[in-house]
Amino acid sequence: MEKEITRKIFVIEDNKTEGMLLKLCLSSIANVSISNFTNGSDLLNSISENPDIVIVDLMLPDISGIELIKRIKNFNPKINVIVVSAQRDIDVVAKTQELGVYNYLVKSETCIEYLQQVISNLITLLDLRDYS
Repeated sequence: MEKEITRKIFVIEDNKTEGMLLKLCLSSIANVSISNFTNGSDLLNSISENPDIVIVDLMLPDISGIELIKRIKNFNPKINVIVVSAQRDIDVVAKTQELGVYNYLVKSETCIEYLQQVISNLITLLDLRDYS
């Protein structure tokens, strides 16, 4: 039987309540380890842990979300970035897509449920890649 892989997820959300809500929602997914960050500097200081997935809010206190995504992708282009932001501007969405984000979700009432599904699907893809 194959060994289960624990997937490392970093969540960056400057609103501590929203960050904890995201962590709580994602903790229902099997075999994940979740680390919360409230600013880009702390996340970048831990990026050498090579998370499988980083969930990024674009509105951060110390760095723009776009710049953070660039630095994550420069460190390791295989890190999957999912943006969860209130930002609806189509130019911003397009810019993040150009940077190679896996998905872009606009914060809403149903965002959390959809995020759980997106993460579960992504983990399935990662497992298929790693087990084959």
